[in-house]
Amino acid sequence: MWIINAIVVHLLLLGSIFVIYFRSPIITGLTPQHPISLEPPAKRLVLIVTDGLRAESFFRNGCNDIPHLSQLMLKTNGLVGVSHTRVPTESRPGHIALIAGLYEDPSAVTRGWKRNPVNFDSVFNRSSYTYAWGAADVLHIFSSMGGVESEKRLLIDAYDHELDFSGRDETYKLDEWVFKRVRQLLSRKDVELRRQEKVIFFLHLLGLDTAGHVHKPGTPNFLENLHRTDKGISEIYKEFERIFPDNRTAYVLTSDHGMTNSGSHGSSDTFETETPFFLWGAGIASNVSYDIEFTIGEDTTRPLYAIQQAQLTPLMAALIGVAPPVNSIGMIPLQFLNASDEYKAHAIHTNALQLLAQFQALLIAHQRGLFSRNLLGYSKLNAEIITQYIESTEHKLQSGQFAEAIFTSYNVMQHTLEGMEYYQGYYRKPLQISTAATFIFWIIYCLQLLLGQQRRVKRFYWRWSLTIGQKLSLLLACVFLLLQRVPMVIAFYLLLPLLVWILLVQKQGVSLLPLIRAMPLFQLLALILCAELFVYSFFERKLIALSFLIYSLVINFRAFPGNNAKLYIWLPLSVCLAIFPLLPPSVGYANTWLLLLGMFATMIRPFVVKSHVHWHIKLPAMVCIINALLASFWHAQQRGVPLLSQALSWLFLIYTLSVIILYRTSVLKQRIELIFYLLTSLYALLCTSYESLFIVMLASELMLTLSVQPIQLPIAHKLEEQFSKDKMRHVVSSPQQLQVALRLSFSILLYTLFSFFGTGNIASVSSFDPNIVRCFLSTFSPFIIMALVILKLVIPVLLNISIIFGMSRFARDNEQTIFVCLMLICDVMGLNFLFLVRNEGSWLEIGTSISHFVIMEVTTVVLVIFTYFAKLLLRLNEKARNEE
Repeated sequence: MWIINAIVVHLLLLGSIFVIYFRSPIITGLTPQHPISLEPPAKRLVLIVTDGLRAESFFRNGCNDIPHLSQLMLKTNGLVGVSHTRVPTESRPGHIALIAGLYEDPSAVTRGWKRNPVNFDSVFNRSSYTYAWGAADVLHIFSSMGGVESEKRLLIDAYDHELDFSGRDETYKLDEWVFKRVRQLLSRKDVELRRQEKVIFFLHLLGLDTAGHVHKPGTPNFLENLHRTDKGISEIYKEFERIFPDNRTAYVLTSDHGMTNSGSHGSSDTFETETPFFLWGAGIASNVSYDIEFTIGEDTTRPLYAIQQAQLTPLMAALIGVAPPVNSIGMIPLQFLNASDEYKAHAIHTNALQLLAQFQALLIAHQRGLFSRNLLGYSKLNAEIITQYIESTEHKLQSGQFAEAIFTSYNVMQHTLEGMEYYQGYYRKPLQISTAATFIFWIIYCLQLLLGQQRRVKRFYWRWSLTIGQKLSLLLACVFLLLQRVPMVIAFYLLLPLLVWILLVQKQGVSLLPLIRAMPLFQLLALILCAELFVYSFFERKLIALSFLIYSLVINFRAFPGNNAKLYIWLPLSVCLAIFPLLPPSVGYANTWLLLLGMFATMIRPFVVKSHVHWHIKLPAMVCIINALLASFWHAQQRGVPLLSQALSWLFLIYTLSVIILYRTSVLKQRIELIFYLLTSLYALLCTSYESLFIVMLASELMLTLSVQPIQLPIAHKLEEQFSKDKMRHVVSSPQQLQVALRLSFSILLYTLFSFFGTGNIASVSSFDPNIVRCFLSTFSPFIIMALVILKLVIPVLLNISIIFGMSRFARDNEQTIFVCLMLICDVMGLNFLFLVRNEGSWLEIGTSISHFVIMEVTTVVLVIFTYFAKLLLRLNEKARNEE
């Protein structure tokens, strides 16, 4: 029963972080504001989004890589600068921030890429017509918003694109397709288009994003795509000016997100969050104050501006005279707008009313509760202040006090955004406290399970009073939350500590003294230090090397008897393993020689250790590893991986899983070697650099360590007898037994995290190199790619757990005790991460700290699943013989 409790509690703790931080910012039921009644500075807007173009690629070398746009900057005297995005730096959230003005709930990226989990408004809905060209998966994000009327406004011409990672395709042809279709429309409907107003032309250019993924930013192939896109934008600008010679066209050029040097995006690296923007044409100011400059060519300088990505939405709306989208949180950068003071005052007032509508919806929802008047509220803004602002601003607009109206609207917008953040995070602090309490109660519960302290209360009246107290507390809490009309999900998580407490009070008496006595103080302090280093390894992965060395030298070193030959193999192996996390990340992106060395180590190891893996298993693995080397060579030469080579890789994947599951052997050591060889061979097919070498070395070091661990069978049998007396309880009375259980549980977590950090993973869930699937795929298939990425992360974990449970009799006999120890360590780390979560400062810091908590909670549940899966692979239920 306790296992079910453990899984349920950890899944609920994992969900708590989404309730606290990942609640959708989209407010439903809002009414759009009226369009600006004055004549707008522009009749039409051309929005060009160069998908995946980072600011560094735009501005480097004095903008020499974009010569045509450089000339356009000098000719038009437009505004150029850096747009700051937010994580996750993916195409969907980036386009929504640009076009809808809101930073969408990050969890929506996983809930729906090709369809919207929550409806939202966009600047396309506010326009009279929007003509859009580009990739279907991006354009169709906005096609279903606003019902039938919106669909009539949005006219889409899209292509279904499959990203080819082989390098055979010329990625710039994606952009040329868009330019060609735009010219066709302009020439075909030029007369009709000239009559239309409040029109948006949206050009989504995917070529640079594709080139960055396939070739990496800064490479010759990427620069070729950039040069062609640069020239194409310049030519399409001239075409627009030829069709519309009235000087009433505004142009906005920007990007949805950037990209790292490895061709990935999704995280908070500067290369990913800084994108360029270039504004020119009708309605764009030219004389704007600035602080810094950038260089065009060798000696020409121009002002460099900065803007938040969501601020472009109200600016685009103001350029063509429409209201901002109802869900936008962007504040219009009024200094960028070239218009009369009257128009600027009306534009910023419309922006303020649109933000106030969202605040009022949140305020009304908060005031529905019975006790809301007695609870804290946002004091800088309320219904009376809002009414007073609207009346005074309308009076100022009518009397021509435009400067005062702009100043007042700007202050109100700042308070409105603060108030929206206040009420959207109103229950954040209580939820943090309740989640921390849930952690603490669960940790105490685990300690009771581990130490076997289950002294039940004997007196009936005390047990009866406990039951009444529990029910009364739960009832009062439920009544309060119901009368306050707290949302159901939030109410549940506020009650969760109470539910865990009810589970906890069924046991009495908790003492940490047996835990302290179970291990020598020096080793216990080493374990605590390594656990804290684990926590900070999520911020600096080099610290995992220090954790590994401390654990190896303090604990594992003692396992080796003096003058043992294995010691002189293990010691340099451990030192070499500690070097891998110190390598710069760029080394792990692609290194042919390290890849070759890793594959050679995978093939040669069975011969070195004289494993009992049969030739009919070795031979297919060797063939596939050689095939992977050829595929790597073909891919590097941009020839494309042949279909036959990919088919061979898929067949080996199926062969590996089939052999591990179906191969019959009663010798446990043979099964370990079989799993080792097949999983590392399969892993080599997914590597681009030193990963396979690292995993082979790490698993070999683990086997070497366990082979000399002083885990004697009499200890295991003694504990097994103790467990057989009462299988419903966890009784660990011997300090020596608890020491072994803690050591093994810590080893599982250490080697799991080390296998991740040692290969440079866990920077971000989405920061992976798509080239790892080159042996299996050439085109972009997101679900298959994600499955292969997960497989690459899973293989080292499954391999390490299989080795531990295969080589340790104690681990097999006492897996429940080890799991409780493992759960304790993970929960202590999770509690650390809960308090390290940033709820102030930039969203980038908040998002990064939340991802650490999520990874830790997932690790807890996943290790439980893998433990039982490893037992199935080892066929431990078939009473396999363990040949030492």
